[in-house]
Amino acid sequence: MHLGSKHSRAEEFLAFLREFQPDSLYLVGDFIDGWKINTGWHWSNACDEIIAHLIRLAQQGTAIRYVAGNHDAFLRNPAFRAGCLATLPRFEVANEFVLETSAGWKFLITHGDLFDCVELNAQWLSKGSTALYDVCLSLNRWYHKIWQHRDCNPHGQCAVLKDRVKRWIRFVSGFENKLLHHAKEQDCDGVICGHIHTPDIVTGDSMWYCNTGDWIENCTGLVERHDGQLHLVRRYDEDLFLRLPSQRGPLRQEIPVKKATSLDERELVAASAGTASRVYAA
Repeated sequence: MHLGSKHSRAEEFLAFLREFQPDSLYLVGDFIDGWKINTGWHWSNACDEIIAHLIRLAQQGTAIRYVAGNHDAFLRNPAFRAGCLATLPRFEVANEFVLETSAGWKFLITHGDLFDCVELNAQWLSKGSTALYDVCLSLNRWYHKIWQHRDCNPHGQCAVLKDRVKRWIRFVSGFENKLLHHAKEQDCDGVICGHIHTPDIVTGDSMWYCNTGDWIENCTGLVERHDGQLHLVRRYDEDLFLRLPSQRGPLRQEIPVKKATSLDERELVAASAGTASRVYAA
């Protein structure tokens, strides 16, 4: 979400939130953009409405689990966390959680920055590139206002640029492989993460990799439906479903080890959005 950044799509995210009444809600890191506190903090009325809506959901019984990311790493401080969240009902904060689906499949949920070699070894580079990228986002928005149709993604060109940069980072750091290996050590069948802002669902290495995307360039969120499917809601593209088997079993040996390169290989089906949900992550 990057609440606090002027590029955060708070109103779109709020509309997404209001479509569901989930049992659990996972905020998969960088929900608050702490990097902007001293450099261009922007907090709109929609940001306040999002916080108020989350509190209402919690009061109504939704378990809200907040995964800390690199932009809101201050929440990894136990003392700060205890003071900040003391008055918020049913809010949990951690570096990772394990989600067990209705069919018994287990997914490790983590932001992903702890598996990114750039964030771990050269965060100055990440912060510097973020400042440059903010300029690109602003230029992209002006280009959209002048030349593009209103329904087009106002940050579409930046999304393509960021995807290419992140692909290089993923290749250099072995990002996905590290995540999946860690998830396997936790006896999980897959991983749900964010961080690289590239929404996707991929079958590979006998496990599932799901990325929730973001609410800046892509406006995407991941939903577990009551029928057991994982539904990747995408505003600017067709929604995707991952059909999970109805019971956890020896599927690990049946999933092809080769990473998926097409939608058919990913066991995905494009479909219109539904509102029945058990869990969602953003």
